[in-house]
Amino acid sequence: MRTSAELRAGFRAFYESKGHVFRPSAPLVPRADDRSTLLTTAGMQPLMPYFLGREPPPAPLLTTVQKCFRTPDIDEVGLDGSHLTFFEMLGNFSFGQYFKEGAIDLAWEFVFDHLKIDPERFWVSVFAGDPELGLGEDMVAYDHWVKIGQPSERIVFLPRAENFWSVGGPGPCGPDTEMYYDWGEEHGCGEPDCQPSCTRCERFLEFWNLVFMEFELHVDGKLTPLPKQNVDTGMGVERTAAILQDVMTVYETDVYQAIMRWIAEQSGVAYGDSPEATKAHRVLADHGRGMTFLAADGVAPSNEGRGYVMRRIIRRAVQQGDRVGLEAPYLAQLSDIVIEQMKDGYPELEEHRDEIHRILAAEEERFGKTLERGLRLFEEIAQRGDMISGEDAFRLHDTYGFPLELTLELARERGLGVNEEEFTRLMEQQRTRSRGAISKDEKRAAEFAKRAGFRTEFVGYEKIDVLTQIGALEEAGDGLFLAKLRESPFYPAGGGQVTDTGWIERDDGSGARAELREAYGLEDDQALLFAGDGFSEGDRVRAVVAWAVRFPTMANHTATHLLHKALRDVLGEHVKQAGSAVRPDKLRFDFTHPQQLTDDERERVQHLVNEKVFENLPVHTFVTPIDEARRLGAMMLFGEKYGDHVRVVEIPDFSRELCGGTHVRSTAEIGPFVILSEGSVGAGARRIEAVTSGEAHAYLHATMREAAELRAELERARKESKRPKAEAAVDFEIVENEGGVVLAEAKSLKGGALRDLSDRLRQQERAAGVIVGSVDDGRVYLVVNLDESLVGRGLDASKLVRELGKHIEGGGGGRPGLGEAGGKNPDGLRSALEAGKQAIAAALK
Repeated sequence: MRTSAELRAGFRAFYESKGHVFRPSAPLVPRADDRSTLLTTAGMQPLMPYFLGREPPPAPLLTTVQKCFRTPDIDEVGLDGSHLTFFEMLGNFSFGQYFKEGAIDLAWEFVFDHLKIDPERFWVSVFAGDPELGLGEDMVAYDHWVKIGQPSERIVFLPRAENFWSVGGPGPCGPDTEMYYDWGEEHGCGEPDCQPSCTRCERFLEFWNLVFMEFELHVDGKLTPLPKQNVDTGMGVERTAAILQDVMTVYETDVYQAIMRWIAEQSGVAYGDSPEATKAHRVLADHGRGMTFLAADGVAPSNEGRGYVMRRIIRRAVQQGDRVGLEAPYLAQLSDIVIEQMKDGYPELEEHRDEIHRILAAEEERFGKTLERGLRLFEEIAQRGDMISGEDAFRLHDTYGFPLELTLELARERGLGVNEEEFTRLMEQQRTRSRGAISKDEKRAAEFAKRAGFRTEFVGYEKIDVLTQIGALEEAGDGLFLAKLRESPFYPAGGGQVTDTGWIERDDGSGARAELREAYGLEDDQALLFAGDGFSEGDRVRAVVAWAVRFPTMANHTATHLLHKALRDVLGEHVKQAGSAVRPDKLRFDFTHPQQLTDDERERVQHLVNEKVFENLPVHTFVTPIDEARRLGAMMLFGEKYGDHVRVVEIPDFSRELCGGTHVRSTAEIGPFVILSEGSVGAGARRIEAVTSGEAHAYLHATMREAAELRAELERARKESKRPKAEAAVDFEIVENEGGVVLAEAKSLKGGALRDLSDRLRQQERAAGVIVGSVDDGRVYLVVNLDESLVGRGLDASKLVRELGKHIEGGGGGRPGLGEAGGKNPDGLRSALEAGKQAIAAALK
């Protein structure tokens, strides 16, 4: 088992032989009731309904190979050898069957009997416990690792941030144990506490995670045992392939190298020829895989949601392809390389090949028409100063199709800033104009509702799942239809709150289902737009609101009421609401205030909101005459029109507002409240964006991790400050440059920096081979960098560097064109360089 395809097939075969039922990969587009992410980001995400107990699993033991996509890493791809957007996760899952011992036993067998990983390079981490959760060290996992043969000195206890998994808020959770591969001391930082999760070096690679779901986390932070103990595991295909193929980065594995060979053939520029070429190859390889799989799952480029992710990666890839000289059109050909590699594991790629070509070629052509002119404009703008205005960024976006993120990336490369606030304001103005253009759809819906001759009863305050009847239906074209239900649980957008997500399905067992696309609020009535077919007027249907979307929206809406009152308490009675947007992922609240909040004011507002959350105050709603609401002091929005009777949302002894939105039953259901940003939206108006519930929990968790990394960085800086300082520029000396062979010595370089220097010298000196050595903190490092001509003559950098490693009392490895070694004998550096020179010179003869 060595290639990525063999790993994928071998994992499936192993777990099927152990009684697991194989489930093909779910699409990258999550199912309709999962609005937690735009795209599938983890192997277990499609199985969450089973872990949450909402649906029975198809079998008690499952195994999957799941395609995944991470949007936060788009702009990081290309900058290093580890970040990816598209990746694959191998997983085995147990629902109430085996637990810690069983999962560890199976992993042990697969790692050593099938992957054949060197036991001396295998490390394990287990949960170190957490006083806040009331949990001690996971001795069950630790003892079992020891029992089956893992040396205790290669087992480490790590804290909650590293070895405890949760859904990002209340819900199933539990400790985990993770498996690491040790690349060797030559890749380490040399510190005595270097171990798995070390942030100072790249020595340890985590490749498999076993999660033991045994608790439920409640909103008050307490844990209770789950009725059944479940197991969720995830092994990264790309990372594990790097281990099997003995390469340090995922981009050196077979699937990426096949794409990069094609890029080199088409452009004449190879991976590693220059830093720019390396970045371009990585971006094209990763984004090429991502765009191919997204297109196969029906995602087309657009300016919203998943479509915008697709547009970003296509246009970023096209811009990088332009840098290495690829001649358009080429994205369809690039997708063919991906399809040929992956079609055995993902048959939908071959099935949708023509559609993939059509989607990618159309967007490539659309952007290609404006790319050259847009880049010229960007260069002109960049020469004006150190800041790109929001107006210029908007012009690049609106006229030349540059996503803001592409402008930001180009600006970063030149050390320039971008006025994002001005850009956002201009975009919002454009959206406002666009909304006016679709008013005809609302007019059609209103006319349809009037013709129906009855009023829909909204029951969504009390119910999210109702049996009802389609009282009127009208086809709208393109697979859409307008419908009026007798009773509807769907909340139409209003009061800043977004439209519900949900669906209807026939109540006759036919399986016919239609997804809600829009809900039009028509004073005290509504009309609904659905996508689907098989429905007629008079049908009995089940109408369902997606709770996973409704609940966080409710939490955010109630939080805006708390925030409004907290702002008035902290800043003064002059504060008035000036607009809001309540979505499932976050809330936005605009208010009148003449100046930026101080750090103390912001902290007091956030603290007051959380204080009311943790007081678990009830949330009451009632309808009353408007005069009575005024007498009660209920907040009313300026310019809003109200009827004779109004709905009041009251949080006793704190907040009372007129509101027609949906809300939680008590403030405790909001969960933690975190302010993300506070800024200006015009003269005398400010805007706060905040998150609650699971999003807030995930944000706080990420912040804790970043703080831990920052502490580690500070500690590293403190230690580095005690060492003799090297010059700011790379300090190196060319020892010899003769006959196409360059020997060089550098000071205090290792890892990627030493590899980059070898690349630079090979290009700069037009050398057939370069050997660079460096001594850092008592250890010595070597890099052998060979031109393809030498590799073609049979010289192998990985074999050569192993031989040279003997001179420095160490070892090494790599690939035919690039090898690295590390050792503990600095005195042997010159003899290693000389031996390397002789070997290269012999190959050149």
